Amino acid sequence: MKFSHSLKFNAVPDWAEHYVAYDYLKNIIFDIEKRRVETINTQIDSETASHRWMKTNHASSDMSNTPTEDETRFISALDSQLEKVAKFFTQKEATVCNLLDNVDRKVDDCPEDPYPDNGELTLYTHHSSNSVITAQLAQLQQQQQPRTSTTTMDNMMLMRHNNSTNNSLLIAPTNHNINMFKTTSRLSQQPITGTEDTSSSILAPPPPAATTTTTTHNDEKHNNNNITASSTKGLTHKMSFESRLSTQTTREYESFVEHLFDLRVQLIQLYILASDLESFIDLNKTAFSKILKKYDKVLNGHLRKEYMNTKVLVAKPFTEMTTGKLRYVIERVERVYADMFCHGHIQRAIRQMKTHLRDQVSYERNTVWKDMVTQERHIHGAHINEPKVPESLYRIPFTSLEIPVKQLRNMSLFLLSFVIFLVLVNIHIFGSSEENHCFALLVFAAMLWATEAIPLYATSLLIPFLIIPLGVMRNETDGSHMSAKDASKEVFASMFNGTIMMLLSGFALAGALSKYGIAKAFASHVLSRAGTRPRWVLLSIMLVAAFLSMWISNVATPVLCFSLIDPILRTLPDNSPVATCLLLGIALASCIGGMTSPISSPQNIITVQYMNPSPGWGIWFAVALPISLISIVMCWILLLMVYRPDRTCAHLNTIKPTKGKITIQQIFVLFVATTTIILWCVGTSIEDTIGSTGVIASIPLFVFFGTGILGKDDLHAFLWSVVILAQGGMALGNAVTSSGLLQNIALHIKDGIENFDVLTILIIFSSLILVFSTFVSHTVAALIIVPIVQQVGQQLPQPHPNLLVMGAGLACSAGMGLPVSGFPNMSAIMLEDPKGKPYLTTRDFIITGIPTSIFCTIFVCTLGYGILTAVGY
Repeated sequence: MKFSHSLKFNAVPDWAEHYVAYDYLKNIIFDIEKRRVETINTQIDSETASHRWMKTNHASSDMSNTPTEDETRFISALDSQLEKVAKFFTQKEATVCNLLDNVDRKVDDCPEDPYPDNGELTLYTHHSSNSVITAQLAQLQQQQQPRTSTTTMDNMMLMRHNNSTNNSLLIAPTNHNINMFKTTSRLSQQPITGTEDTSSSILAPPPPAATTTTTTHNDEKHNNNNITASSTKGLTHKMSFESRLSTQTTREYESFVEHLFDLRVQLIQLYILASDLESFIDLNKTAFSKILKKYDKVLNGHLRKEYMNTKVLVAKPFTEMTTGKLRYVIERVERVYADMFCHGHIQRAIRQMKTHLRDQVSYERNTVWKDMVTQERHIHGAHINEPKVPESLYRIPFTSLEIPVKQLRNMSLFLLSFVIFLVLVNIHIFGSSEENHCFALLVFAAMLWATEAIPLYATSLLIPFLIIPLGVMRNETDGSHMSAKDASKEVFASMFNGTIMMLLSGFALAGALSKYGIAKAFASHVLSRAGTRPRWVLLSIMLVAAFLSMWISNVATPVLCFSLIDPILRTLPDNSPVATCLLLGIALASCIGGMTSPISSPQNIITVQYMNPSPGWGIWFAVALPISLISIVMCWILLLMVYRPDRTCAHLNTIKPTKGKITIQQIFVLFVATTTIILWCVGTSIEDTIGSTGVIASIPLFVFFGTGILGKDDLHAFLWSVVILAQGGMALGNAVTSSGLLQNIALHIKDGIENFDVLTILIIFSSLILVFSTFVSHTVAALIIVPIVQQVGQQLPQPHPNLLVMGAGLACSAGMGLPVSGFPNMSAIMLEDPKGKPYLTTRDFIITGIPTSIFCTIFVCTLGYGILTAVGY
């Protein structure tokens, strides 16, 4: 979660405009950065410009003692925000003073309890705890006491505190007792004036502990006596305040209880205000620190330490004295509330009052899954009301009912699919009812997946429900109809296997590598050395995207890479084609990177499931890496020819490498990831020991979650919709195989292509799966077509199932001609510039994505075929 989001979440809604304008200050930083880049690009000589660019990046080290115009502008904005925060704090401080004064008066005016013996509303004060609080406050005052002549007043305050608290051991709230208790909570009514004059502050805590040494022994003795006295009366008849509201109904008693009720309301109001004010100080202090850190990082400045020490930390709201005084007020309110309404139990009082506070959102580093575009937009919408585009409505004829057009479309497509399903169930196309019913289910699921009439994962959840009632499963031994009980066991067993473990393991590796900054550190260090020329930055970011896709999947890689080039995007002119070029490069390279390793995309994991024996990581790398590298180079050349980024912008902003020391957690994550990948690479040679690669996949899961590297929130952030989609596809694939339908379809296809050579068959299936994956999705294409390809390969006169399956699986990743063709494209099409205009359009994907898809498929069918043949497939 970004700090700007955390600030919005934790801010008191009514005070929102009085917090540090973090986004405004951040925009000033980015505007300064953008103007510097524009200045560089206005130079005529590119070499001189490059030299001046490097000089600008290091100028701050030579001018650290001389404020520049940009620094002066930023400091002026900071001063304005600091003044705003301090002014609002002073106002709220006065409100705290008034509330404390009202509480004092309420205690003064409290009537005598008409039924002290029946009610036993005991004002117990645990003096052992009170002494600890007094000592802590005295120590705080001694550590933070300003060097001014306030000792006499502070000593008087501490004496009043000790005397009043020692006399507040009361059995019931009589007038005498309330008057004595009043002294405990009464404080001066003067507002805080800062470190120059603390004696007049209402929040002033007691003075140094040295002034209390002469009374400590007597106080403790008096406390012990009072505790003994209080413990001898009525300890077994403690009635809660809520119970007393209904036990007595006399007019006198109702007046007494009503007075206590009003007092409790005022105490809670004071507690909420003081707690919110404490949070206000903490959030704004953090905001100043982080925005100064961003300034130093983005503009190579050295402003943070000096400004924090000379201005922020000495400002009235942020001094240690102010924080201590506010904490003292909160603790005093907790003590008053505990004595009045909780029989002196501090923790019970705190629990009751905290129920009225707002929940606080913790600030922590995200995994890459939490940064997915759709989740980020959901987070933004939690506190920012963006205007919604009105949906088109359709009015139902002869009625006044209106429904959204999109909903009507989905309903119509679902009903059409369902009607076709019912028709196919009742006609006989194949020789057995199991095959007929399974064919109807296959068509129904394919239509729902293709049209997305309902969410993809919802269709997957529907499949197991339909498999059992339709009776499509057969026994492997004799081909007889499988009972519903056995079929349900078989279906659910197929939905959780080694393939799903591989998918979950990939998510865990991606989460750990991103959470601890390993992936970002690697990528930023590589890109920081790419220079400033657009063509080399483009090639570098494409290679980085393809490499990261090997390990954290091409589902997560685009999100990370988009965030890495943000320093470049924010410094480009409006409507610059360079932004389009860079974003397209990341999306297309991530699609190509989806074929680089068995865990780089969901379709690869599905492909591995249908290969027997498993190819292992070595063979996969030998086939996929050459195809991927050549495809990326061809895509890079195409982007340069279409968008000509060098002509638009001679130099780009530099991407700065992440800084920080290597931590033990990072070393541990790298060790586990490396060990897992090595075991996967040698999986075929140790399968007699481990059984399958799914067993190896469990290593990062139990290690990362067992050691706390990843937590429950990280588990919740996994893309479970993708997992469910894969599980539904596996259940359908198992049903199609068990029913005999898959073999029947494969035999019919084989009769038409058995005279073709293997290369021609590979071209046919690769072209078919390319079209399907372009218009639907890579994962769905693999779920539907790869099982058929496997059966066809097995039925050929010379079987080549692994060659055809792997070739078809690689061709799935080649589909990238439309925004809906894969996860990288879907993520890229959603990105918008600061004005809300999308960076990319469908036209951009058609112009560059379709040619790249064709080139990639050609390389799969030529270079890939040659390598697969060479390895014996």
